[in-house]
Amino acid sequence: MKRCPQCLFLYPDSDEHCDFDKTPLEVIDDSALEAATRPAKRRSLPIAAAIGLIVGVLAFATYYAVSYKTRKATAATETTQSAPQVLPSPVITPSPSPESSPSPSPSPSSSPKPAANGVSTAHSRSTSDPVSTSGPGMGTRQGGKPVIVLVSGGKIEADEAWRTKDGVWYRRNGMVTLLKAAQVKAIVTR
Repeated sequence: MKRCPQCLFLYPDSDEHCDFDKTPLEVIDDSALEAATRPAKRRSLPIAAAIGLIVGVLAFATYYAVSYKTRKATAATETTQSAPQVLPSPVITPSPSPESSPSPSPSPSSSPKPAANGVSTAHSRSTSDPVSTSGPGMGTRQGGKPVIVLVSGGKIEADEAWRTKDGVWYRRNGMVTLLKAAQVKAIVTR
């Protein structure tokens, strides 16, 4: 075998010059060849050990993460199972008759009082007084059913509709719903 004295690359006996740096090659004996290849084997052992250590740490981290999520999920299901479950009581509401209509105005005692900070809490008050969905806005009293034109291009046909500072309220088939003011383009009457 021959070896380049500059880059220490090994060549067959038939080559005369190094392919990389064009240096003339030296002839080496088997003992020099064995010495040249032995350090490479010794260097590979620490590299293999380092790679094994990294793989072991990654495997432990993955195992710990999976077992942590499993323990957390198990603890969550145990708390939900141990807590007494309260079932909601059924609410029986009378079905509206087609000829019934809401009262034209609420009683004076049920008018909402503004809160001290200026925020209306009328939507969260509780009373036993009759509720009227007729508002100061549009409704059947103005000669037709209102149609709410939405900003998105859609239309909602309602039984009644009215504007408040909270947005646009409308009643349809006995259900009262609030739309944000930014969602409503216009309210027209058919």
